Amino acid sequence: KEEAAVCNMDSKSSTGSLEDEVTCSVCQELFKDPVITKCGHNFCRQCVCEYWKGNVIPDCPICRADSATSDLITNHTLRNIVDIYKKEGKKPKEDSKPVCCQHKKELELYCVEDQEAICVNCVILKKHKNHEFLSIEETSQKFKEELKNSLKPLQDTHQKIAELKEKYRGNLLNIHDEADKTEKQIKEDFVKLHQFLHEEETNLLADLKQEEEEKAQKMRAMEESIVQDLTSVSKIIKDIQQKMDEEDQIFLMRCNWNTFYTRCTRLQEDLFSTGSKTLLKEELCDSLFSSEWQGVKWKELKLFIAKTLMTVTLDPNTAHPQLTLSENLTAVTREETWREDLPDNPERFDSCPSVLGSEGFTSGRNSWVVDVENQTYCYLGVTAESANRKGDINLKPELGYWTIRLCEVGYSARTDEGPSQLKVLKIPKKVLVCVDYEAGKVSFSNADDMSHIYTFTHKFKQDFPLFLS
Repeated sequence: KEEAAVCNMDSKSSTGSLEDEVTCSVCQELFKDPVITKCGHNFCRQCVCEYWKGNVIPDCPICRADSATSDLITNHTLRNIVDIYKKEGKKPKEDSKPVCCQHKKELELYCVEDQEAICVNCVILKKHKNHEFLSIEETSQKFKEELKNSLKPLQDTHQKIAELKEKYRGNLLNIHDEADKTEKQIKEDFVKLHQFLHEEETNLLADLKQEEEEKAQKMRAMEESIVQDLTSVSKIIKDIQQKMDEEDQIFLMRCNWNTFYTRCTRLQEDLFSTGSKTLLKEELCDSLFSSEWQGVKWKELKLFIAKTLMTVTLDPNTAHPQLTLSENLTAVTREETWREDLPDNPERFDSCPSVLGSEGFTSGRNSWVVDVENQTYCYLGVTAESANRKGDINLKPELGYWTIRLCEVGYSARTDEGPSQLKVLKIPKKVLVCVDYEAGKVSFSNADDMSHIYTFTHKFKQDFPLFLS
């Protein structure tokens, strides 16, 4: 039977596989100071530390499992094996060349049709008759080029996956960071709320104590009056009983019946017109105290929340000549005529009838309420301090304006893509504007029922005053 086969030398089959085991996958050389990671893979200590220098989060170069320098453990067993291999196991490469099992000659050719390496004597075999042959070097170079070409897309894919992984890790860190910030803010808000509730409790208990003293004093005065009335009634009862025990003749001779009857009737009327009659009004049967103490009402909580809102005063130096500000600078009205006495200073709007708040902010969470009950058409929001105020203004976030339009035909948000119509179930009388600088959010809500209207998201870098148009 004619056939060709490839046999590896014994030294190659044993030493070659051992060499793979004692070779670092990063530097492709024998291990130097080998260490093992948590996931069980081995590397040179210097190689893996150098590999991690460019990574945000260290991971295994082979399986991508999370790891760290502190997790590295010196692999003493592997280090000893490397030392033994260096002394005994490593042999010259020329001694490890594969040979043909049939002819015991070096494999120098490659049969293209049968896709196997053969020696020069295998060429004359019937199995390889009329086949195409290439040299081992030429074939190896060809296949290596093909592998190299296929490696580039895989490397690109690997890079994209690695970048995606870093992106998700970054998102995960942002989630944790935002959660920590929100948790901190919640705790701060509830500390204030607890303080407010404690103060309300103290005030209500003090009011209750005062009301208790006042009612107790009133009851004591009523009790004294009742005792006096009781004494008078008891005396009359005793007099009546004594007279009823007298003999008829004496009773009639001593008793002025009309006078006595008038005295009893008058006393009875006096009693039922003063303290005793109060008892019959059932005032004392009701709750002794008013219902004002019954918990902290929602309106009181709303008042507490209102205390945390900013008090916005408008800046007259920014007001358009058609706008008139109230005396306390908290309201604005648009007039038909222009004021000619106003200077055209850089802060002032000269074309768009708008005005800004007098104060801005560069951090924290800030909220305020705007009364829009009598407005039929206006813009409301915030603006960057550096935003343009002269000529026609395009209200876009990319130009420094985060606004919504309120009008009778509908509400809309002024986005970078243009107006975005908003669905508002109930036309608000007041609009709550909230700016979370660190979170990059500008939110609008109905201040009466706290229903959401719209939220802009942006990475803020400037001072923000209120914007009204």
